Amino acid sequence: MSNVRYEFPKYKLTQQLKEPGGVAVADAVDAAKANLTDLEPECISELHKATAAALAEFQRFPSAFDAASLQALYAISARAVGIGAVCGAPAADTTFISLCNLLDHLMAIKRWDVEAIAVHVQTLQLLVANIGKLTPPVMEQILAGLEKVTRRYRQEAASAQAASA
Repeated sequence: MSNVRYEFPKYKLTQQLKEPGGVAVADAVDAAKANLTDLEPECISELHKATAAALAEFQRFPSAFDAASLQALYAISARAVGIGAVCGAPAADTTFISLCNLLDHLMAIKRWDVEAIAVHVQTLQLLVANIGKLTPPVMEQILAGLEKVTRRYRQEAASAQAASA
């Protein structure tokens, strides 16, 4: 008769996770916030650069539909998402996301609406120039207006996609 014996190795990490000690969660969060605060001036500068790049790309737009121009502006906007959250301008992130959505919809329906794009780019300029100065209700109204513009083309893109299916 043979005896089967199962052995489970003891991993050092498992033991360390079970031991009390280390940094408390609240302290870790506070330290992370302090690190982000240190990055804030640099992030504000990057947000200004991203907004300027979006404006420069927009100003190069041709007078008729051009998917490459839309994609170039989309790339700038997509790369900028997240910068606003670090530097205390989350509405800028929301605006970049809204612009990306708008550009997606316009590319899907092959529509050229410079005014709708201009509203987003101008809103970015306004938000970035006034970081910390606009009240939450004002920002909510601004972002609600952008959502209306984007929603219009979202519905058209969904209708066009349904018709082609």
